[in-house]
Amino acid sequence: MPGLIGVVTNPNSGKNRRRGGDRKTELERAVGRWGLVRQTEDLEQLRRVLHEFHDAGCEYWVSDGGDGTLHWMLSMGWQVACERAGGEAPIGLPQVVPANGGSIDFVAHKAGIRGQATEALRQLVTWFERGETPPVVELDTFRMRGRYRDPPRTGPDAFDRLGFASAIGGIAQRFFEKLYATGDVDGRAIASVIANSLAGAVVGTAPRLLRETVPAPLRTYADEIFAPTLAHVELDGQPLAYDDFASLQIGSIDINLGGVVRSFRHAATPGVLHAQAISMSRWGVAANLPNIVLGTPIWGDKVYDGPARRLRAAAYPGSCLDPVIDGELFFGLAELDVEPGPRLRVPAVCQAS
Repeated sequence: MPGLIGVVTNPNSGKNRRRGGDRKTELERAVGRWGLVRQTEDLEQLRRVLHEFHDAGCEYWVSDGGDGTLHWMLSMGWQVACERAGGEAPIGLPQVVPANGGSIDFVAHKAGIRGQATEALRQLVTWFERGETPPVVELDTFRMRGRYRDPPRTGPDAFDRLGFASAIGGIAQRFFEKLYATGDVDGRAIASVIANSLAGAVVGTAPRLLRETVPAPLRTYADEIFAPTLAHVELDGQPLAYDDFASLQIGSIDINLGGVVRSFRHAATPGVLHAQAISMSRWGVAANLPNIVLGTPIWGDKVYDGPARRLRAAAYPGSCLDPVIDGELFFGLAELDVEPGPRLRVPAVCQAS
């Protein structure tokens, strides 16, 4: 008999807030006798639920929310699994279903999943009722560990996360801050942030008198999004010869953000991380915009855009690294270390035809 399904639903995800109704009851009807459905409001609740899933022998974990919900389920699930293994890295994690439930859902799309969590659950149950084993898609992750500049007032001092894509610094990181400030996150909002960033490149390099005619909010926008991140960075143990990053990011899978931005083409190869460490002017970023959007090679004298096994970064004194991991924003890291994480097994549910 297949193992039970553990379902985590996040009432705070964008689509769940807009959906309304009793989401937990919908999911319970879909999973029936085959699983447990738990709604979590905070990380401590999530930790307890994941321990419960382990105790119940749940072999499948379903995330009812967006990429952020999936991120927390995986990262907390990894920490719980390490705790249960006596502090050692576990052999692996249960099979995971990153159903569509958020704003972008790039992980679900990468796995070929187009349905909501309820649809995924019904398909899993159908397989189980027939005594069949679902086919599996495998996805690579990275593991990011780090140290805070100042220990947080609550929670653990250590930073340990699993993820698929991270904007560590520069315009890539600030892109997400601006994107979330727009409210609804979709392809149109992504295109709007890109357009404003391009306008910012023009504003930033305009003559002083012309620059002063530009509305102050646009000047501020440009200054904020193009401010470089200062850090010492090593790729595969080799230090980079530059330390001012117009953009710094890494991914374990190739991604598509809202059908607008594609990135991390090298990560389409299993087991390969794709790192991008870019130092250039605003005009250089603007000239590379087609490459940044389409995921084609980025050119420049101070550019690394290729495969990597490990990335280490240390912020300069007085500054911090504020990585965005799968759409979740983190602040105040002094240093971080990224290397390949566990490979996830994803049931091939609700596949696009």
